[in-house]
Amino acid sequence: MTEKTSSTIHLNRLKQLDRFFGTESTIVDSQTLAQVMSCSTRNVAKTMKNLRELGWIDWIPGRGRGIKTQLQVKRSFHEVLCDVIKDYVAKGELNEASRYADIFQYQTVFKQHLPDWIAELSSGSDRSDELVSLVPYTLPLCHPMYMQDRHAGMYVTVLFDTLIKFDDATQTFQPHLAHQFYQEGLTYYFRIRPDVYFHNGVLLSPEHVKSSLLAHTEESVLANELYQCIKEIEIDMQWVSITLNYDDPIFLHTLADIHAAIFLDNPSEPEYPYGSGPYYWGNRKTDHWSLQKNTQYFAQHGILRKADFWHVIRTNKTSIGHLFEYEELDTKSQAQEGIHTSQLGTKSLCLSHRLDNNSRNAIARVCRQVLLSHYQETHHLCCYLFQPSKTPLCIIDNDSELKVALPHSIKILAHNHQDFHHMWHRFTELGVQIEYVEELSKAELWINDFLVGQDSILDHYYWMLLSEPAVNLLTPFKRQQWQSEVQKSDNIQDILAQLERRYIEQNRIVPLWTKSISFKSHQSLRGTDVNGLGFMNLSTIWFDHRT
Repeated sequence: MTEKTSSTIHLNRLKQLDRFFGTESTIVDSQTLAQVMSCSTRNVAKTMKNLRELGWIDWIPGRGRGIKTQLQVKRSFHEVLCDVIKDYVAKGELNEASRYADIFQYQTVFKQHLPDWIAELSSGSDRSDELVSLVPYTLPLCHPMYMQDRHAGMYVTVLFDTLIKFDDATQTFQPHLAHQFYQEGLTYYFRIRPDVYFHNGVLLSPEHVKSSLLAHTEESVLANELYQCIKEIEIDMQWVSITLNYDDPIFLHTLADIHAAIFLDNPSEPEYPYGSGPYYWGNRKTDHWSLQKNTQYFAQHGILRKADFWHVIRTNKTSIGHLFEYEELDTKSQAQEGIHTSQLGTKSLCLSHRLDNNSRNAIARVCRQVLLSHYQETHHLCCYLFQPSKTPLCIIDNDSELKVALPHSIKILAHNHQDFHHMWHRFTELGVQIEYVEELSKAELWINDFLVGQDSILDHYYWMLLSEPAVNLLTPFKRQQWQSEVQKSDNIQDILAQLERRYIEQNRIVPLWTKSISFKSHQSLRGTDVNGLGFMNLSTIWFDHRT
């Protein structure tokens, strides 16, 4: 395509002609053309010749002043603009393609067609160190301390660093920002690396570590209870000492979690603080953002030089990088070649502590009836939250017994009313009045996803004792009692497994089925393992072009 097609002036002239004359052959004078194109009559001939050379119009000029000329728009403005944008996509110049879409207010069209254009035009032209990613969401907030959006996890994990790392396979903690650490009594000592810089060039110091950790103790912060064991934090040269009120077996797990990453406030954009990770922000807009490789990173570098992310409008599938990610799956899926599936966790029915034992037992029995009747063929039913169990579902009761034990009315979280509709219909058949409520704190029944990420111990502890569902599943006394058991236990994995069994045996939670995510990977992409929270680690992704 010639350089002239890159001219926004030419495109704008075509837009004006197309809008006024359409694509029918027309006889028109130069004065009218000048008015339509908002230019002088002396420039009409030059402009029309340029558009004709581009193949966009047919134009036969007349002779003399006021003589009529013959015009026909051969290609509509929409068709030409889409071709121009596609041409930039084919050359890998997505920023320029997006600029044209912005200028002519074609961002919606751009988002709709970008996945198809990428698939059609970019095959075989991939750069080995750049990832182009099409995602069905806009730029998420990426503050580690407030992170709840699963999509943000992909970025936060490579933008920020924690003091230590936890290896779930070996159940050990490894040095990271703190290249040395140990415990004496109730005090943990961390020696901070002297060679780490935030992405804005500021040297990471022990003072930054202290301020980041203390920020988590504020009540407005997610899971602040994990930090309430901290008595004081002191600094001595490169050492940070943290003294606890009691010996907390969860504390190191807390520090190794990405939510505890060390950050530097960004006053101009508080939702995007500075990190020190293997990648830093390049471009950052609502519909387009990018990450650049941090070549000064103190630990293992990422492999990709750059990762570009573009927001596209959701269709039947969405492309994430050189992957095609399908919707999260609650139902069974057919095995297909090239399709990878990763389990995210379980979906469960939760019962409020405000329900008495008899009501919970009856509701649980109805739930298991409904599962066997309506969901067994289409879902992977389960009897556990976190610890796999092969206990079969086999509880069947007659309706008369259930009607006696069931409450007369049940409040169900409105957000969940479609997730388990056969259950709510069964309640109606049994004479139970259903009321839908908007707030979890007012609900007696709701559906919850229990997902597990890098550290299964911390995630089990959080979901069962600290999360918003846990607050509504247990009375304050019961929750405090169970937390105390964890603090005093010599084997934290065993006690957490016991708590899971209690939740299920006491019918506080009824596991429904497993959740998973399915995606198709580009044949040359490696390192695309998806963790239990449903996102990949960008720092481990690479292209393998070996034949």
